[in-house]
Amino acid sequence: MSSNDLLQRQLSTQYSRTHNDAYQFAKEMTGQPYNVADMYAFQNQLQDMSNAGWASSQYTQFKFGIRKAIIDAIN
Repeated sequence: MSSNDLLQRQLSTQYSRTHNDAYQFAKEMTGQPYNVADMYAFQNQLQDMSNAGWASSQYTQFKFGIRKAIIDAIN
């Protein structure tokens, strides 16, 4: 996603980074003996990814909501 909006780029980058971290963690644990601590660590990785996606979507909704409000005010 190409954007001139610095905050949107940072949110997108953070989401991509957390997604990659979760993938790498799962890849490293494949074939390893089961460990409850690993399960919780992976759950935390998924939560980080979810939070990053949520923040990005909230910002996008806010940004487009502001644009719509400005256009409605002009009209």
